[in-house]
Amino acid sequence: MPTCRLGPKFLLVSGVSAMAALDSLSLFTSLGLSEQKARETLKNSALSAQLREAATQAQQTLGSTIDKATGILLYGLASRLRDTRRLSFLVSYIASKKIHTEPQLSAA
Repeated sequence: MPTCRLGPKFLLVSGVSAMAALDSLSLFTSLGLSEQKARETLKNSALSAQLREAATQAQQTLGSTIDKATGILLYGLASRLRDTRRLSFLVSYIASKKIHTEPQLSAA
């Protein structure tokens, strides 16, 4: 399992290239996560992979820009979803604004 250490200027993630970690950090912050929350997310490899996948799928629908509200919902989805077979379905609902609030996501 990759581990993450934070230095004063560097993000070191074992098992993941430094470039991939920086790309993920940039992606996560572009979704509306604070830098600290994005770094914490990188420490959890399963959550990171699921959030990257959700963001990639949303970008296919929305284009390269995902607004903060949608990004926060994608994070909520990635952090709570247990059945990954439902990821595509739920991401499409979030991207198309059929799910646009936290209570709707919780119910889904």
